[in-house]
Amino acid sequence: MSFKRRIPMVAWFFYLLSTFEIVSFYVMANRFYLDIDSYLSGHERTPFQERILPAFLLRPMLQSRLLLGLFNRMHGLFLPPWRGALFLISIVALAVAGYFCLLLYDALSNTRSLQLLVYPVFLFAVLWSYMVLVQQPFSYPYDMLSLAFFTAGLYFIYQRRFLPLLLIVLIGTFNRETTLFLIGIFVIDAISVRDTAARLRDRIDLRRIPWLKALVLTVVWAAIKLTLHRKFLHNPTENELRIHENLHYFAPKHLPALLNICGYLVPVVLLLRRQLRPARFANYLLILPVWFLVMFLTGVLLETRIYGELSAYAAISTVLLLESHLATRQPDLQTKSADSALKTAGCPPAMTH
Repeated sequence: MSFKRRIPMVAWFFYLLSTFEIVSFYVMANRFYLDIDSYLSGHERTPFQERILPAFLLRPMLQSRLLLGLFNRMHGLFLPPWRGALFLISIVALAVAGYFCLLLYDALSNTRSLQLLVYPVFLFAVLWSYMVLVQQPFSYPYDMLSLAFFTAGLYFIYQRRFLPLLLIVLIGTFNRETTLFLIGIFVIDAISVRDTAARLRDRIDLRRIPWLKALVLTVVWAAIKLTLHRKFLHNPTENELRIHENLHYFAPKHLPALLNICGYLVPVVLLLRRQLRPARFANYLLILPVWFLVMFLTGVLLETRIYGELSAYAAISTVLLLESHLATRQPDLQTKSADSALKTAGCPPAMTH
């Protein structure tokens, strides 16, 4: 086997190891915020109880004699059994998210020259979003699943495949309501028309809004949320406006936490957004003001995991920007290399215009 073929194989071997370690740290280090028995029985606080998909997955796993016996033999992070089941769900979900992250990068990049860098940057963003937590050091059963659904949704949006996206919204909304942002990105993608225009208003055409498809996605999302809300209407709740609480977080001492969006990658991408190509993909950043407003009203701004679903977008954008930078530097490097060779040969350097 050639050396070039060995590199991806070796890289992916270490990627698998790092994925295992990251998920192990995730389920072991952070405090599980929910009461697992209350959650599985349907009596946990809302909005957490309304995110019921993990409960449907956990119940049969915790009733499986095969899995329970395996967890008891392996000990460690697999005990108590619910943590072992959560580990399996999370590692599969993270792998699925990573897979769609790579598919999306391949669809976006013309050269794919930094393909081996995409997954490590993705893991970096995930680590900072869900595990490096100074404030709100909690974990939830739906985190990695939400990341998987959102990343797959981004891929199907960019490929303009409506039916798979509809399926993502249909199933993913039972996991977490952030699938609503996929509908916004779907509309942004549909109205993006010119990839070379410098000004935003020249890159979008509001006449292209797919009203019927957007309505279908919105109705599906709203129907699921309304059904879940009515089902758990009498549960204890933490649903509340957090405007007053979040206003205090704009103090300078909280700036490191506020800017920690996917390991500070999103702020960097925002600053360099004009260089990000394709511009249709860069336009997805238009969802950020809406995202921030929703989290400002209902979330805790210092809880960095509220932006975790953007990890794949942040990673891919970072790698694409790096690719673009290296491509623009390549002619200069070639010129310098040629000049160096000419100097070595005793000839005058080449003239550049």
